Amino acid sequence: MTFAVVVLAAGSSTRMGGRFKLLEDLGGRPLVLWSVEAAMGSRCRPVVVVLGNRADEVRRALPAGVEVVVCDGWREGMSSSIREGVRALPRESEGVVICLGDMPFVTTRTIDLLASAARERGIAYCRVGGEIRSPSAFRSEFYADLMVLRGDAGAKEVIRRNMDRAVGLEVDPVELLDVDTEEDLELARMIAFERAVNRRK
Repeated sequence: MTFAVVVLAAGSSTRMGGRFKLLEDLGGRPLVLWSVEAAMGSRCRPVVVVLGNRADEVRRALPAGVEVVVCDGWREGMSSSIREGVRALPRESEGVVICLGDMPFVTTRTIDLLASAARERGIAYCRVGGEIRSPSAFRSEFYADLMVLRGDAGAKEVIRRNMDRAVGLEVDPVELLDVDTEEDLELARMIAFERAVNRRK
């Protein structure tokens, strides 16, 4: 048995001034591809990508090897995508790491660490200071809790209700940059450019 990854990529980019962030260029690749490739590089399988808004366009940007599900109720908010992703997991999965498709700098290492920590404790999440942040991981016994989420609530609600079973991993805040606005996208482009320059040195 192993952990799976669910990448949530169904939203409508409401704060992007009319731009669709998941397909915006970041370092020569669509933004959504960054988090999906980090998941594909991990030891977790399968990697399930949940699509919704402009699903056909996003699907064409994804690499071979991912499993794709389309969330017809994506307008409800993040909870509907979480439910769709968990529903798609194989029955034998040990647990799941839930990632966001608009967090391009999450690393394969962090995904593997979350899976390992959740295997031991039940729940693991990223933390900056005292703040609960995505991505997070849940052993399969918490699938029922994830399946009853409603509205735009993410998995934080499940974490807060089960803090005695949860462990937080301190992560570099840059890794957890969530691209919600045009300003976030420009910051991500600066970071990606600087990293590309440093790799060439």
